[in-house]
This record gives sequence, structure tokens and C-alpha cells, in this order.
Amino acid sequence: MAEYQYVAQDGAGKKVEGRLEANNEGELRMLLRSKGLRPTRISKVALGQMDVGATLKRMMGGAASLPPDRLMNFVKQLQTMISSGVPLVQAIELFLDQESHPYMKMILTTFRDRLNGGSFLWECMSAYPDVFERVFVALVRAGESSGTLDVMLKRSGKYLENSYRLRRLIKSSMNYPIIVTAIAVGVITLMLTLVIPKFEEMIVSGGGELPLPTKFVIDLSHGLINHFFTIVLALGAGVYLIRQYVKTDEGKAVLQNIAMKLPVMGPLIIQSGVARFARTMGTLLSSGVPIVDALEICKDAASHIAYEDAIGLMKREVELGASFSNAMLRQQALFPKMAVQMTVVGENTGNMDKMLEKVADFYEEEVETSIQGMLKLIEPFMLVFMGGIVGGLLIAMYLPIFQMAGNTGN
Repeated sequence: MAEYQYVAQDGAGKKVEGRLEANNEGELRMLLRSKGLRPTRISKVALGQMDVGATLKRMMGGAASLPPDRLMNFVKQLQTMISSGVPLVQAIELFLDQESHPYMKMILTTFRDRLNGGSFLWECMSAYPDVFERVFVALVRAGESSGTLDVMLKRSGKYLENSYRLRRLIKSSMNYPIIVTAIAVGVITLMLTLVIPKFEEMIVSGGGELPLPTKFVIDLSHGLINHFFTIVLALGAGVYLIRQYVKTDEGKAVLQNIAMKLPVMGPLIIQSGVARFARTMGTLLSSGVPIVDALEICKDAASHIAYEDAIGLMKREVELGASFSNAMLRQQALFPKMAVQMTVVGENTGNMDKMLEKVADFYEEEVETSIQGMLKLIEPFMLVFMGGIVGGLLIAMYLPIFQMAGNTGN
């Protein structure tokens, strides 16, 4: 994918300049026309004008990133400046002078250049989909079109806060079992490589037939010591291959479908999926985005492939004339009855955006409650699991000692 610099005219004949990535010039022209722009000049960006860091990261398969808290601070401060009457370009200039994060500085520099060239803020943001989600861009576009950019930035900031809080909550729930598992693996490895060999010297010197559990533990210790680096390399390669597979569409689908069927994880995925959908949909509808466009954006913003498919089907049904609540009802496997009923009430009273936000609030609280309950269940299970393995290893090594003590007593 190459980066192109373009000059175009909008529907009013106003000159618009900017940069976009596309596979070829024809694809870029189609992209510009879909935005209502008529390109007059297109040229590839010279190597010296490219952002070298971002280009290298793309070539290596990675992407530049921006901390969520920095993005939220930027949105809040920009909203404050716009509502105080500071011109947009001047506000961006002020941010640029104070910014220290290299990627954000590059983004702000691009914003300044494109805004001076006649581009809209939403067009500038759409060039960085890794930072600004489609939901965010749609809200800013609605704000610029209606002259209420400060109001939309405030809603965008609130949406970002809620979305980030939900993601952080789900990620934090996974940290505890991962940390405990890593500690357990480390303790077991140290016991098999350092502690068990010391026991073995003492047990073998005493002679006699070794119990079967003791033989198993000693063989396990020998295997780990003799093939330690091979095992580490094999595990590292396995983790790397699994991570690469999960990054593909097929791997992502397989992993998410497995997670959906798990006893505790499945309900949590549904609760978080409903909360994210309701929050995104409610925010978009309250900002004046048409329902079909809002569903398309929600589909792209969905974090689970099952919700992507379900929202896509809902969008088709709404386009064919079905009501929003009926379309949601047909996806009852992913949308609980209560969420559908609240949506029906909102649709009948003409307050669907507000009702969806209430649905989001409710299910976000449900996610928090479920995570706290899950952690309470995981904690004793992990402790018993870890204690059982360590205790089993020690008992297996003490069995010959008890046996020898019994023989001596007899």
C-alpha cells in the first residue's frame, strides 16, 4: 500500500488537499469520489516526505500506537478550546507546540497541513484508523456538518472513556490467571531442575525399589534438564505460531467461537458485546447519524466476529424495511431479551438513543459484576491447582523416605 498526495474539489468547488494510503491510483480516485471529492491532481509521496518510523513499522508488520489516555486528553482539551472560541487550526498549533509523543506529533503536523489546505477535521482523522475509530470520525463529521463540533467532541470523549473503561476491565480480568499461571510454571520448573535432583541423590543412595510416582517425577526432572533449551524453543515457536494464526481472520474466528462456548467466558462476551453495541449505536443516533450508517459503523466497531455478522444481518433487514427492534430480536442468541425489550420501548417512545445508552450502562455494570465474580472463583481454583501440583511433587519424593523409615522400624 502506497501513500498518495492529492488535490481535489468538494461539491461546492472548494479546494481540498491531503494524503491517503491506497493500493493504486485508481483505488484512491474511487475512495475520494465516495467522499464526494473530485480529484484534480494525484501524486505519490516522495520517500523523503514519508514518516520513516511509521513506514518501517508497516513493513515489519507492526503499527504505530497511541496510548488511550493521551488520545482522551487530546479530545477533552480540543473540545474545551473549540467551545471557548479558539479556531481549530490555532488549537492544533497549540497542541503541536506542547506535544512530546512522536506519533501524536506526526498526526498533529498532518492535521495542521491538511486543515490549512482546506480539509475537514474528520477527513484528517480518517487517515489514521489505528487511532481514530470510525465511530469517532462519524461523530466529528456530524459535528462539523451541523456546526456543533464542540458538542460532538464532548460526546466523543465520553464514548472513548466508556469504551476504554470496558476494555481495561476485561483485560484486567485476564491478568490475574496469567500471572498466577506464570508463577506456577516458574515454581514447578525450579523444583524439577533444582530441588528434585537433590532428593534423587538422597533417595538413590538409600537403595530399594522406588514407588511409581517417584519414578515418574524423577524421569520428568531428567527430561526437563536434558532437553531444557529444546523445550523452551519449542514452546516459544508454538506461542509465536499460535499468535500469528490468531491474527488471521480464520484464527480470530476460531478463537472467538471457542471462547463464546466456554461456561464463564461466553456470557461475559455477550454482556460486553451488547454493552459496546448499545453504547456505539446510542452515541451515533443521538448525534444525528442515520440508522443504516450507524449500523454499518457498529459492525466495524464490533470486537467479536459473531457481532459483526449479526449487525450485518440487522443492517440488511433495516434496509429492507424491518424495524430496528425486530431486526435485533432475530439475533436473540447475542442480544438478551431485556436489551430487546428496552429497545422496543425506546423505539415506540421515540427515545431509542437514550434507551440504548441505558442498555449500555446496565450491561457495563453486568460486565463489572461478572468479572468480579469470575475473579473470586478463579483465585481459589488457581491456588488449589498450584498447591496440588507442588504438593504432589513433594509427596512423590517423600514416599521413598517414608518407605525406608517404615522398613527400618519393622
